[in-house]
Amino acid sequence: MDRRSFVKISACGLLLPYSKIGKGFVADHGQYAEDIKTQSLAAFKQFESVWNFNDFWKRGNTFDACLTFANALQNKWPDDVEVSSLQRKIDKMLEENYTYFKSFDPGGLWADDFGWWGLMAINARKHLLKSGNKDLADKYLQLSTDLCWQQGKTHAYDVTKTAKPIPHGYRNGDAKGQSKGVKNTVTNVLYFLLSTRIYRLTQQENMADNEKYLEMAYHQWTWFNNWFKLEQYQYLQKISNDSALVQERPTAFFEDSDYKDTAHPTWEKGWTWTGDQGMLLAALTDMLAIKNDLATWITKNQIEADFKVDHFEKTITQYIQLVSKGIKAGLTGNTDNIIREAPFKANFGPEFGNDYLAGRGILMRYLGKLNTQTSNVNFTKNIKATTKAIWQTRDTSNDQFQPEFTSITNDKLYITQFRKQAGLADDVYKWDIATMNEKQKSAVCQSIGLDAYGALINQM
Repeated sequence: MDRRSFVKISACGLLLPYSKIGKGFVADHGQYAEDIKTQSLAAFKQFESVWNFNDFWKRGNTFDACLTFANALQNKWPDDVEVSSLQRKIDKMLEENYTYFKSFDPGGLWADDFGWWGLMAINARKHLLKSGNKDLADKYLQLSTDLCWQQGKTHAYDVTKTAKPIPHGYRNGDAKGQSKGVKNTVTNVLYFLLSTRIYRLTQQENMADNEKYLEMAYHQWTWFNNWFKLEQYQYLQKISNDSALVQERPTAFFEDSDYKDTAHPTWEKGWTWTGDQGMLLAALTDMLAIKNDLATWITKNQIEADFKVDHFEKTITQYIQLVSKGIKAGLTGNTDNIIREAPFKANFGPEFGNDYLAGRGILMRYLGKLNTQTSNVNFTKNIKATTKAIWQTRDTSNDQFQPEFTSITNDKLYITQFRKQAGLADDVYKWDIATMNEKQKSAVCQSIGLDAYGALINQM
């Protein structure tokens, strides 16, 4: 379907999926669930034909989308024969992915590459333990901890205390040190979330020697919190009195500043990316879950003399609510409720559009599990509207999802909306990814759809 002829989605944003037997749109709840399952299985079938491509970070991220989606399916339909078959297929795919990971020389990869694979490996372990493959599950745990997390700490974390205006944080350089890279948001939030996820997993499984993950989670929390406090740099950019979005890179342009590099990749003023918002919400939510463990560790190691759990919880919750409201106000269309990418050429390309294409899926991956009581924002109608749009604009011959799934008319209204809130926006309506490998593009687009369906199922 040409998205320019895409039928405008109603303001209510309800997903009324098309029945596979051709009876039109249905409102019955039981049939609704069956249609969602049917569409989900069709989406996975197409993913099977495109997932096995060669690009390190994209492959890690797209399979994380697949695992999160599959977990949602299994939780919703644990006894369904087709869902069980899908899970077994993923077992085989994980064997191939492990071999693929081990074929690379870590020295030639960027720091954030390992963050994506580390997060995927945590979910891979959970999946494999459910299916009874403990040997491969243990290998994925080691991949996440000893390879990915340790690689980042050894080669990317700034151990010095001299960086201005905020010390520490992760640089997105390569392991061989040929490029130190920059301390962008995606790299720092990846290792923030990876640290909290590994710590929570090791606690659940009663594993020893896990305080180093709690310590790094604390360091990353401190890095973000200190930046957010420096309101003059607008790293956490307010778009209204009670909503904000974290920018893709903290910058501070003054003499001796360590945060004024505008390359790796090319920086754009006001640049905001969807994927960062989702991972930040997830990491902050994790910090709430481990607040008592953190308090015990801080007291034992005499880190903060005046640390108070209730104040910590209040601060975290305020950030979660600010960013959640920022997503609702700034990254969803007022007209159609669809979740969108922030309108910056830095996102859409051509320079790095093929990397930032996945952001909407990453955002939905974590919105689907966001506690609405904590965030004070309900994204259900946005996830429904987005999933409906993705399905309606697919290639009906093979159920392949597309980079764009919104109408030009509504896109123009959205850009005006974003510019009014954030002050800056580019007039971009289409992903400039003509040079992107076709199989990679298909896999990334399909993973966005899997993320959307996973989020939707998690809220059913």
